[in-house]
Amino acid sequence: MRAIFAIVLFAVSTASGADDTAKLAQFKAYAQQYRTERAVPSLSYAIVKDDRIVAAEGLGWQDHDAEEPTTPDTSYLVASITKTFTAATLLAMDADGTIDLDDDFTALSDWKERCAALVASGSIFAGGKALDDGYVPPKIDCAARITMRQVLRMRVLGEPGSNFFYNPVVFGRLANRVEEITGKPFEHWVRRYVIDKAGLANVAAGWRDAKGGRALVDLAPPFRRRNGSEELEPAPLPNPEMNASSGIVASARSLAAYSLALDRGRILPRRLLWTMWTPPTDADGQPASYAYGWWTQTWRGRRLVWHAGRWPDAYAGLLLKVPEKGLTLVALGNTDGLAWANRPQTAQVEKNPLALRFLELFAAD
Repeated sequence: MRAIFAIVLFAVSTASGADDTAKLAQFKAYAQQYRTERAVPSLSYAIVKDDRIVAAEGLGWQDHDAEEPTTPDTSYLVASITKTFTAATLLAMDADGTIDLDDDFTALSDWKERCAALVASGSIFAGGKALDDGYVPPKIDCAARITMRQVLRMRVLGEPGSNFFYNPVVFGRLANRVEEITGKPFEHWVRRYVIDKAGLANVAAGWRDAKGGRALVDLAPPFRRRNGSEELEPAPLPNPEMNASSGIVASARSLAAYSLALDRGRILPRRLLWTMWTPPTDADGQPASYAYGWWTQTWRGRRLVWHAGRWPDAYAGLLLKVPEKGLTLVALGNTDGLAWANRPQTAQVEKNPLALRFLELFAAD
C-alpha cells in the first residue's frame, strides 16, 4: 500500500514539475517579447513558488553597447517598492515601542512649509484636481492633525483617515519623522528591522549604504527614449538617497529572497504580516486598495498584494504576491517600460501585461 501511495505521489509530483517547467518556459518567452516591445534593455525577473525560487532570469544587456549581459543579480533602483520595506520597518518599530504609529506626523519640523509648497505646486497629490478619469480627490488640509499610521496607509487627503489616495510625496516624509523621533537615520532602522534581520545579501538602503554589497556594484544604468522616438539614450541617475518612498537598490533575486523572508516570518510575525496586508474599509463599505505600504486587491477570487516602482525615464519594477498560493513575481528593468497607468485610487495590477501573464499561468487554477 505504501509503495502504491509513493508511486502515485511521485507521478503527481513529476506531472506538477513538468507543468511548472512548461509554464516557466511560456513566461520567459513572453517576458522576452515584452522586453523588446517595451524597449527595456535590461530586464531581470524571479518567480517564487512553494517556498523556493523556481526561476531567476536576466534578459538583454545592461549597457548601450550590448557588452554586459543582464543576470538575475543585476541590480536596479526599485523606486516605490521601497515602501514595502518602510511598512515592515515601521510596523515592527511600533510593535516594540520604538515609535507610536498614532503619533502626530504633522509635528514634523518642516511640515507646514512642505505642505504649503505641495499645495502651491498644483500636484495631484495635494488633491482638489480632477484626474483623467474624472475623479477629484479631496484637498489636503495643511492644518489638520495627521498620524503616522494614516500616512503609512495613504489616507491623508481631506479628513485624515477618511479615504485612500496614493500619495508618495507625503509618504516619503515618514523617514524624516522617524529620524526626528529617534535621532538616527532611516536606513539604520530599515537595516535593523528588515535587511539585516532577514539576512538579506546585496540589498542597499540608498547609495551611501556601506553594507549594500554587490547591489551598488552591479547596478544597471538607466535609459530613456530620445525625444519620444524609439531610440534609447542614457538617462541621468534618479535620486539614490534613502527615504520612506524610495532608495532601495536590489536585484530580482534579492527581492525574491526578501519575499521569502516575509513568508517565512523572518521579518514580521504572521500576525503583523497580515496586518500589513489588510486594508481599512472605505466609506462605501468596501476594502481600500491600499493597506500598510502595499497595494491590495483580488483577482478572480485570489487575494493579491503588490507594489510597483517607477522612476520616469529611468527604472520601473513590480513585486507581486499571491499569498494563499505562495507565489511571487519580481520584475525589474532599466527603463520605465515596465510601468503602466495604474490609477492612484484603485489597485489594478492586472492592467500590467507582464503581471497578467504571470497570474494567468500560475494563479488561475
